[in-house]
Amino acid sequence: MTDDITNENEINGGKYLSTMNGEQNKDEEIDENHLANLRSSSNSTTSTVSCRSSSVSTSVLRKQQQINRRRAFFQDDVVGRSLTTHNNNNNNNNTNHSSTIDDNQQILTTNNDNYEINPEESSTVLINQHEENPTNKSFKRKAVSFSTMPFEKKVADVCDCLRYMQEGSDFLKVRSYARQFRRLYKLNETLTAISWYPTSKKPSKAMITIDSIKEIRLGKTTERLREYTHQFQNESFFSIIYTNGNNQYASLDLVASSADEANIWVTGLSCLIAGQGSAPSPADFEDRQQMRDRWLRDAFTVPEQINRDEQRSSTNSMDEEEAIRLLIDYGISEEKAKVRLQEIQSSKSESARGFFTTDELINVFKELSTRPEIYHLLVRYSRNQDFLSTEDLTLFLEAEQGNSKITREKCAEIIQEFEPSAEAKLAGHLGIDGFTNYLLSPECDIFNPHNRNVCQEMDHPLNHYFIASSHNTFLLADQLKGPSSVDGFIHALMRGCRCLELHCFDGADGQPTIHNGTLTTRIPVNEVLEAINNYAFETSSYPLILCIELQCAVSQQERLAQLLIEIFGDKIFLDHLTTNVNSISNEYRPLPSPNDLRGKIIIKGKKLPPSFSNEINKEYGEITDDEDCYEDNKRRSKKDTNSKRHRRLALAFSDLVTLLRSAPFEDFETSSNEQQSGQVCTFSENAGLRLATSDAEEFVNYNKRFLSRISPGTWRVDSSNLNPQDFWNVGCQMVAMNYQTAGKFMDVYFGRFLSNGGCGYVLKPTYLRYDNAAAAAAASSSIISGRLSTNLYSSNTPQILHIKVISALHLPKPEQAELKANSVDPYVVVQIFGVPRDCDEVRTKTVYHNCESPQFNEAFEFEIAFPELTLVRFVVLDDESLDYDFIGQYTLPFDCIQPGYRHVHLYTIGGDLIANAYLFVHIVVNSKSLAVKPRRSMSRYRRSLLRRKLRVAAFRPVNHRQIDDLFKSVVQPLETAFEYRHAVEQSLCELNEMCGLPDISNVKQCVRKIASRLQKANLVGAVTIRNQSDIPIFEYSTTLPELSRQSVVALEEVINRCRALIDNGSVIHKKLFSVQSEVCELSKDIPKLLEGNGLRGKKFTKAIDNFSYDLALLHGQTDLLNKAKQDAIVTIRQILEAAETTHLLVQSE
Repeated sequence: MTDDITNENEINGGKYLSTMNGEQNKDEEIDENHLANLRSSSNSTTSTVSCRSSSVSTSVLRKQQQINRRRAFFQDDVVGRSLTTHNNNNNNNNTNHSSTIDDNQQILTTNNDNYEINPEESSTVLINQHEENPTNKSFKRKAVSFSTMPFEKKVADVCDCLRYMQEGSDFLKVRSYARQFRRLYKLNETLTAISWYPTSKKPSKAMITIDSIKEIRLGKTTERLREYTHQFQNESFFSIIYTNGNNQYASLDLVASSADEANIWVTGLSCLIAGQGSAPSPADFEDRQQMRDRWLRDAFTVPEQINRDEQRSSTNSMDEEEAIRLLIDYGISEEKAKVRLQEIQSSKSESARGFFTTDELINVFKELSTRPEIYHLLVRYSRNQDFLSTEDLTLFLEAEQGNSKITREKCAEIIQEFEPSAEAKLAGHLGIDGFTNYLLSPECDIFNPHNRNVCQEMDHPLNHYFIASSHNTFLLADQLKGPSSVDGFIHALMRGCRCLELHCFDGADGQPTIHNGTLTTRIPVNEVLEAINNYAFETSSYPLILCIELQCAVSQQERLAQLLIEIFGDKIFLDHLTTNVNSISNEYRPLPSPNDLRGKIIIKGKKLPPSFSNEINKEYGEITDDEDCYEDNKRRSKKDTNSKRHRRLALAFSDLVTLLRSAPFEDFETSSNEQQSGQVCTFSENAGLRLATSDAEEFVNYNKRFLSRISPGTWRVDSSNLNPQDFWNVGCQMVAMNYQTAGKFMDVYFGRFLSNGGCGYVLKPTYLRYDNAAAAAAASSSIISGRLSTNLYSSNTPQILHIKVISALHLPKPEQAELKANSVDPYVVVQIFGVPRDCDEVRTKTVYHNCESPQFNEAFEFEIAFPELTLVRFVVLDDESLDYDFIGQYTLPFDCIQPGYRHVHLYTIGGDLIANAYLFVHIVVNSKSLAVKPRRSMSRYRRSLLRRKLRVAAFRPVNHRQIDDLFKSVVQPLETAFEYRHAVEQSLCELNEMCGLPDISNVKQCVRKIASRLQKANLVGAVTIRNQSDIPIFEYSTTLPELSRQSVVALEEVINRCRALIDNGSVIHKKLFSVQSEVCELSKDIPKLLEGNGLRGKKFTKAIDNFSYDLALLHGQTDLLNKAKQDAIVTIRQILEAAETTHLLVQSE
């Protein structure tokens, strides 16, 4: 588990604190000329040390060296890498400008997290950090490019990685003390050793031979990196584990200037050390691509019928138009293909221009189609080949993608479907092209396919669901004078809306019309009802609610009722048995479920009182003209509480309102005593927010029993949208939105309803609804309804969401930008919506002039306290758009995220899919660990652990002996359960460390690492795991090397602690459940018990609060123990599955 959580911001009042990546933007704003000078200074330094040539050191050079020491060498890779080649050429031609520099001048001082900067730089930083621009944009000049940018690294295979390594890279060498050294590291020409410059050692000593390297690790995987490199980006670290002259294990911990560079070195070194003792030659690596080359040669061979003229047949080539068309057929964008082919043309003679050979097209395809990030991933899981076998693919799917029990048949199906090479299909291999196709397939989408269909229980009462609702559905624009149209209803219904709003006014010829009572256009009500009838159940079969507000005469009300019956027919819900829900009795009766109302249209509106049925021969009655909106009603009642207007309501329409009817809201106490389950109160946006902040707990308890509807503020005349998350957090079911207005909050709204197949109904979390009769009965008590908390928040286990934004693909230019630039400078924003403490927003760096395949490689971490309420939104923006910066977005619920390497499909601001536009991300979700590693001293860590242990059983006195004794009896079991849970999580952390894996790795990846170590040491079979009654038993046949022994022992310790938790946790859980049942029985008579002890007034209230807290704490800790037991069972099962996949498992006789 991670030592610390990067998301330390608590957001209060629904406002978000944006965590911007200011340091990287600050580096990107450095002037390019200054960067060139810094680079040339560094290059001249390297040249000077190697040649030891003596020259005059000017004051300017010394000043630049001082700046270089103060600043990290991690400059903008976009500019820095492109300038390195240019400056190297300059240095070769101007050797007289080099000067002798001592080794001490190459030291970077990093005593503090921030480097020293002069006062001018300091003031500049403060201005950038506090400017109002929320995206922290820099102001770089746009450039028009007619060729590929020089900083784009062409990594199509491992040979490209090795060539890059032979050119050399500047790395920071991390030591166990404050001083860190920057060196130039190179791979020699024979591929047998890496060396570094400058150094005070002899050249023969300043190198590491390839055959002495045991492992290559990416990330903070050594103790030294975890302890001394908190100021650097995690994705830029890698470690070389090797044996020194004394045959002892040692690590060379390096920090690259970018994640791309680190990946190149890790991939190249991993291939070099995978030769099983034989030194690889360059020819060996060329052979790795033979199968792919044969497929490409067949694909790009020019057909004979095309080569008709003599010139083309002699060269076996095709013209540019045919070449571009062929490249497009294989997934290359037209723009990229044209640019690359023009570059090839420019290097040819006049006679050869206009035609391209097969070899040239193959090289172009490999350059443009091979995504380095996917190639690095393939090499990491392959067995020293440029393809994945069925076993490699099984390991990838189980260890990374979170799948289980993957069969060889499943892997064979994937290969047959996605691998383009017929030769590879026959051999059962998945090459880089097939692997890329698979990762872009729906199987690797970030959204869980299980949630594409209705997957939640639909038998709960209606008030247990969030319901997709529309505000003034008939409008297409603003609220004052915009057009009204039936298209508004069709659009909302096709987007999954289940609650529509209609305002009916008197029309001509006795036909009611629909409009907003302002200057908006009018539409006949019959056209609206016909459209609703045609599209009501196109996207969802669950009930549709029509909120009808009548502002018309009785005759037109009757005409409306007639039209409703004629058009909807049997679809209208007219079951008069359910009118008991709205009976005079105050007894609470639950509402029907969505399944009970399937295919029905429910009319919600005003209804005549039950006493009206006693009157004879009346076609209408009078009702109080109360405003539906709570805020408006409250404001008017302050002016004159005695004057109430009345208006007529047709009996024909009132009879159609059978299940849900509009009712005014007074206060929570009145609602608890008088409101019926079928009465629906509407709250204005401001009133709802006020109640959600000042009376959140009472609002939650109210929404557990009744339906509530939130209407946008009347000041939103432009049809802008409110933030629905503020109201979902307190359980409001129907948050009405302006569907005609696209934007951030509509994205969040649509994202919420993706989790249940887009049917318009989403089951609320358990702590926002009543799941048992006892809880409902306790809350219905008028004495303690406002005091007894049934929100079992303590049972929620916080989740840690790790998101690494790796890259993007085929990003379009902002579609609504009127002033479109010639290039796109994309960056990604990740937003978290949920309860206030979970809300967060972060952004990546900006990648300049690259919309086809920008590389971000930035990781973020979020602590999610309430996963069921959380949504994650990915937004891609253009950093330097002239007027409109939105490129694409995707929003989904936290519970629908699939872990592993996933592609995120991007959508337009209007919700339309953008073809072939993706984000490539890596997702890891795990529970917040109790095993936090000590960062300062062991004594502080122990004290912190003791405090957390005491908090799990910190019961408050209720001042009733029997109840207090019951809670005291579970203190020791709860503390013991905490120790078992902590032991399991601590053992998992130690396993990751012993295996040299990042903290977020899972147990399957650890088993794979152990098997890989045994295979490299030629010790296959030295360790076997026997499945004995679903318990892994280790057997050894020889002594293991130190690294393998440590990791195997750590894995055994995980199994032992999981078994201890499972065995002892069952006994503890039985005790906790028994006490919990007794306490729940006593809770039914808690007011009488406390009053019998003489508690009154504030003491009584305090005792009720303490009892509520203790009951929630006990219930929550019981759930946590039960979940920990289930997790321990899953961990043991995953170890057995991974052992079977890696051939470590042997079956018991």
